[in-house]
Amino acid sequence: MNASHVDEAVRARAALAVIPADDYGTWVDMAFALKQGFGDEGFEIWDEWSRTAGNYNERAARTTWRSADASGGKTLASLFWLARQHGFDLKRSHYPDRMATAPVPSPEVLERRAREEERRQARHATVAHEAAALWQWARPVGPQHPYLTRKHLDPVGTLRELDAQELRSLLGYAPMSEEEPLVGRVLIVPVWIDAISTLELIDEHGRKSSLAGGVKKGGYWMAGPAPTPTPTPDEASVPILVGEGMATVLSAYRATRWFAAAALSSGNLGQVAAALRERYPDSDLIVLGELGRGEADARRAAEGAMAHLAWPVFAEDARIDGKMPNDFSDMAVLSGFDVVGDHLREVAFQSVKRVDGSREVDMSVISGVQLGESDERNEEGKMNRVKENQADDAADSQPRSSKRSAAKEAALESAAPLASGPTATTVLPAAETSAAGSLARVPSAADPPRFAATRAPVGEPLFGLGDVPNEMKALAEHRFGTPLRMGTPRENGGPYRGEVFNTEHYLIQEVATRSVVFHQKDRMEFASDRLKWMDGNARLNGSEVQVGYDGDRPKVYPWDRARDLLDRTVGSLKKSARELNFSPNLETMLDQLQARSWARIREARAAALEKSKEQASSPEPAADPDR
Repeated sequence: MNASHVDEAVRARAALAVIPADDYGTWVDMAFALKQGFGDEGFEIWDEWSRTAGNYNERAARTTWRSADASGGKTLASLFWLARQHGFDLKRSHYPDRMATAPVPSPEVLERRAREEERRQARHATVAHEAAALWQWARPVGPQHPYLTRKHLDPVGTLRELDAQELRSLLGYAPMSEEEPLVGRVLIVPVWIDAISTLELIDEHGRKSSLAGGVKKGGYWMAGPAPTPTPTPDEASVPILVGEGMATVLSAYRATRWFAAAALSSGNLGQVAAALRERYPDSDLIVLGELGRGEADARRAAEGAMAHLAWPVFAEDARIDGKMPNDFSDMAVLSGFDVVGDHLREVAFQSVKRVDGSREVDMSVISGVQLGESDERNEEGKMNRVKENQADDAADSQPRSSKRSAAKEAALESAAPLASGPTATTVLPAAETSAAGSLARVPSAADPPRFAATRAPVGEPLFGLGDVPNEMKALAEHRFGTPLRMGTPRENGGPYRGEVFNTEHYLIQEVATRSVVFHQKDRMEFASDRLKWMDGNARLNGSEVQVGYDGDRPKVYPWDRARDLLDRTVGSLKKSARELNFSPNLETMLDQLQARSWARIREARAAALEKSKEQASSPEPAADPDR
């Protein structure tokens, strides 16, 4: 802000101090007024004032600010007029300290926020535990996943998958994307903040969701072996890629074989870039920009982390499924991974020398586009055409720096062959020697935890049927009838699904008609607090659950037989429709029918529950049935 802006900002801050922030209409009006007066720089003032409200929510504040329009009819004059109604003196030339400083919430608000923060942290810990359990439960991604196939990508070790119906059963709810449930084979994308904090979920159609209540801010997904915290000169010479989406980052990784991290949202890009810069201060970072709404976030991330900024390049008439391409995943689909790799290497080795001889990123030349001109648009609003013209002009007028160290040149030459060929899509193990010698290293204890390659195979029975007490067998026969087939679980076995009979030391489960499995409870874990409460309060009898084994440790998850049967039936119908080449519209119709059928089941259950409550509360005895 210039001097006049600073003075006006102090005055606006003081005026806001006398206005209560709890009224929603006033809160929104002040956002419009400050955006008209200061642009995006006014967010700090408005957010500071917003935090004095007892119902403050950071996500809602940021969403409201983005939707506020500078031409929305509210101005700073509106703000000062309202402040005057609350006793603010417009004629003051300076303000008392209590008004010039930040507004302070009341003690009651602070106490309420502290309680909310404790609940939020507990929720985050619960979701992180749930995410880690789901990651262990998930399978390695099989061949021909529809989403990866459309992106011309192969699975890597840091991705797994679950069927949408199975995921729904494990979570106890259906992950949604824009009010549509995820369907088919769902990719499991772990978000790392030291450990797994949450999961991003991507279905066959590319629709995305995440675990409810998980923390994504500051976390990232990664492709390729991470460099050591104190890299050797050879390791430091290999750039690090930072992008927004998983497919964008995986495409760039395949094209270059450089370690790549996905922030999974444009708003998280700056934090991830800053964290990687702090962790690897001597390495070159490249922020993978996406054309459109994420451009400003990409620029801020690159500037904040002193990183290169690379933009994808497309022909003016390029389209994917009738839409304008906008990221490096689209560029790889349209132009090939070799072109993407060459483009990123050109950006990576574009640097200048500081006066002291050390390397410095040339922030005025980024992927052939000058920062000062990159926001321009032509009269028709075709941003991609402007970028191409600027890239052509910059290539003619600005010589590219060739002053690179021998290690940089060696890394460039050794990495180039990896951009093509069938091995380009395979994750390099950290301990192996790769074709790019600078990538080979010995794992460090300080590295982030690595992912397990595959799910452990099913092993031998954990205990024999003779180890089950005879009274347990008698209880099972009494509960589920005779004759009864009995069995015990296997190592890494399951999921075992069905009704359970709960005892102190065993969970007896009917997995098929007149067939039961005995689960020992000494090391049993419950996936939700509700299941844990039901076990502790003798409410688990008659419930239908599924039990899976991580080694010899059983884990109990919720399960709904009716929902499972409905999902399997619809899934079978979809498979038959695909085999017979029926119209894809049939699958959409089946999804709608499935949703309606499930809603009808839930309505019938709710009605039955209400009826049972009425009968239980009615003092009159039920009438005798007709004879």
